[in-house]
Order: sequence, then structure tokens, then C-alpha cells
Amino acid sequence: MSDKGDGNIIIQLMENGPLIVKGLKTLRDAQGNLVEMKKDTIALCRCGGSQNKPFCDGAHKTNGFSSKREISKPLDREKVYQGKEVAINDNRTICAHAETCVKELSSVFNIEAHPWINPDGATVADIINLVKKCPSGALSYSIAGKTVRNFERAPAIDIAANGPYNITGGIELKSDLVPPSTEHYSLCRCGASKNKPFCDGAHHETGFEG
Repeated sequence: MSDKGDGNIIIQLMENGPLIVKGLKTLRDAQGNLVEMKKDTIALCRCGGSQNKPFCDGAHKTNGFSSKREISKPLDREKVYQGKEVAINDNRTICAHAETCVKELSSVFNIEAHPWINPDGATVADIINLVKKCPSGALSYSIAGKTVRNFERAPAIDIAANGPYNITGGIELKSDLVPPSTEHYSLCRCGASKNKPFCDGAHHETGFEG
């Protein structure tokens, strides 16, 4: 998938309002089922208040939702953990705290250890497979000086249970903020992220359901 995205599918950010998605063919719920879209252009709720999730019902107009980003940290800052065969690049600013890494590959990702990432804790194949599962793009890997962030996937939006919209397949985000991986990233759905439009894991703290 080109890191320039699929020109036929775009996501536009409405100020203090929803995500306007044009041309999307695949929208899946938290169980992996296709969500019916009756129009080529849809409005997805990102204030957290819609009674018709994932679609916008105008709740943002009355619940005080602000789409303003509240932090100034750059999106491209990374810490590199170099191993014998592979380096793991970790970007805390863009992390959505899906916890896939610590749950599925604890021999490499262990928050009780220092450093918390051990790139020699598993095979290169296992590390690559795990990096592909990181929905936000916070993780990437480098081998022999070549960094890999993007993967070959069909364009889709997956709705995480009580969590963000996980975008894959190079769908273009119309924003001045460019995520480290333009092929996959996570967008806030609860309305509480301080790193809007990206998810920062705030849904865990607010008890968001949807």
C-alpha cells in the first residue's frame, strides 16, 4: 500500500464535529461484522455522545465537544531499542494504549522491566508480526538501517470495542498533523483524547462505552 493513501477514500475532520468519510467500502464493528453504510459519504461520531454510534447524530452541538489538540508534542518523536538483528522504534506520542504488545509478546514488551522493550526477546518474525498488529502506528521496526512502518492491507476502518477507530490501508487523513504511519493510525472516538484527532488511550480512563 502506498504511503500516499488511496485517493478514492478520505477522512475529513470537522471542527468540533464528526469525521466525514468519503468512499469507504469497509467499516467493521468490534466483532468484525460489516456495518451497513447507506451513503458514499458518512459522518462518524468522535464526541462520544451519539446515540447512533458509530454515526454522528449531532450530539457534538450540545455536549461541548472540542476537537482542539491539547498537547504540543511532535508526532514523529521515537525511541529506538536496538537488538542484535532488529531495532524496535517506539513512539509514545501516537500510542493508543491498545496493549496488544504487552499482552501478546510479553517477552519483548514488559512494562515492569527496564528498558521495557527487549528486541532480543523473541524472533524477528514474531516481532514483525506484533508490530503489524499495533493499531496506532506507535511501533515500527528497522532491519539493516531500513525502517518499516506501512504494510499491505486493504482500506478499512475497524471500530475497537469501547475504543477508537482503527484505520488501515492508507486512507488519507486530511489534516495538518501527519501520523508516523500514513497506512495505519487510530482516531479518537470517545472525545477525551488530548492528542486529537488521534487516540491517546483516554477511553480507558473515562469509561467510554460504544
